[in-house]
Amino acid sequence: MKRYRWKLLEPDEQAVRLLSESINVSIPVARALCNRGITTYDEARTFFRPSISSLSSPFLLQDMERAVGRVTEALRNGEKIMLYGDYDVDGTTGTALLYLYLDEQGADVSYYINDRFTEGYGLSPEGISFAEASGVTLIITVDCGIRADDAIARCLQSGIDVIVCDHHEPHELPPAFAILNPKVPCCTYPFRDLCGCAVAFLLVQALAIRLQTGTESWSRYLDLVAIATAADMVSLQKENRILVNEGLQSIRRSPRQSMKSMLSIMGLNADVMTMYHIAFGLAPRINAAGRMQKAQLAVEWLVSSSEAEAKRSAEELEQMNLQRRKIDSDIFLKADTMVEGHFASYCSSIVLYDEDWHLGVLGIVASRMLEKYYLPTIIMGNMNGKIKGSVRSVEGLNIYEVLQQCGDLLDQFGGHSQAAGITLSPENLGGFRKKFDEICSHMLPPERRQKELLIDASLKLEEITANFMNVLEQFSPYGYGNREPIFMTSGLVVAGKPRLLKEKHVKFAVRDVSGRIFDVIGFDRPDVYRAIITSSGSVFSLAYSLEKRLWNNREQWQLRLRDIAVENP
Repeated sequence: MKRYRWKLLEPDEQAVRLLSESINVSIPVARALCNRGITTYDEARTFFRPSISSLSSPFLLQDMERAVGRVTEALRNGEKIMLYGDYDVDGTTGTALLYLYLDEQGADVSYYINDRFTEGYGLSPEGISFAEASGVTLIITVDCGIRADDAIARCLQSGIDVIVCDHHEPHELPPAFAILNPKVPCCTYPFRDLCGCAVAFLLVQALAIRLQTGTESWSRYLDLVAIATAADMVSLQKENRILVNEGLQSIRRSPRQSMKSMLSIMGLNADVMTMYHIAFGLAPRINAAGRMQKAQLAVEWLVSSSEAEAKRSAEELEQMNLQRRKIDSDIFLKADTMVEGHFASYCSSIVLYDEDWHLGVLGIVASRMLEKYYLPTIIMGNMNGKIKGSVRSVEGLNIYEVLQQCGDLLDQFGGHSQAAGITLSPENLGGFRKKFDEICSHMLPPERRQKELLIDASLKLEEITANFMNVLEQFSPYGYGNREPIFMTSGLVVAGKPRLLKEKHVKFAVRDVSGRIFDVIGFDRPDVYRAIITSSGSVFSLAYSLEKRLWNNREQWQLRLRDIAVENP
């Protein structure tokens, strides 16, 4: 029944006590803050009150002055500007953001996004040929370009300047006119973990400063930055926390036309928008365009101004997403049946290949396999005689570094510490699979092959008060780098009869020694239901997060189950 390794975090007790006193919060809340590196009054104020005024100057990005100068020159001379975006949420939102701003400034601007299946990632020969034929003299990339040395060199030969807006780790820098990337050497921007859309946003912010178009001319795009930041799984700390917080507020207050149309389809009111709704609602629908057909549709939806256009595009994205869900479900079921045979030879990773698997959903399947087996996972298909795959990693294992060690067997790879993409030749598959597993075996000791559950503090049910919940709510928005606080309570017994909802969700109540009772909901945990009904009278320890819900217009609190352990089996 216990699924995870529980780790009760132990911050410095004196720091916890001093923080509790200085900001007037309970000890468990102070522990949760210290666990996030927040130990002073000023740090807590910044955390709880993220303000757009705290953003760094966009001109701290290396080459920003050159980029702004080149774009303003293109605006002044009426040059043709082409935005070259990646086909995922980060690339399409960033492309839409730049397009909307430049179009408003009267630019002759267009956009181009690769076909995932025929062109692959990055600046493609087809895309550059399109720019050449269209008379483009300036390309601005979004979420790609940092490794496009040959492609950018070709652009220069054709008289096309390139401004790179990217956030991926660079190797040797390409010969671009300007490179905007917080990860390039010597860049003075203080925060490295921006997504590609956020980099494009900083370009818009800098242009607005130079063109004196006012704060509202760039702040109106914070909703797009929030969506991209949430979807791209960059760290929700510091500047990203500000961008997401402001963007969510923007959607709740005044959603743009495209958002209204999609939220209507989702049956969701804008004023309750959270990170959850972005990650599991908006982002999959935006991604569906690039996964199933062409990502241009996502940009068309994002930039649509009329209700009719927005509704039409949103309905198309919805249908693509339904199709995507059916395909990735079928592939997951087949991949799951292959795992047992795979483990006979490789036990430290999952590397599966089928030439018929749809390339557009491999990342989703890899994430689902990782969730189930908690091993570094690669799911691969075939395109034009090459094997292409999506890679997902467990916490604490930098998958990019693993792939670097396998570089001699790969044609191409790129990505982040937790997710990547690869391309290799079929004849190298066997060697790659063996080497990848050996490296993972060496870097993943047995104790790290069970997912760790970080617990912020031990809590008594009587400590869950209205004030406690109000403060806890201010920890959001949650996501990678800012996980939701998790607490544990021991000495609990089940109160009443547990229920199994939709054959997979468990619902029950717990009571502590003082008699305090709380409802508990556990999603996708039918194992807990079976264990509870066969363990009558047992005492449990519960790991959980806390959430509010409205029932008959009354506010209630419940425990959201993360894990459970029997104390007296």
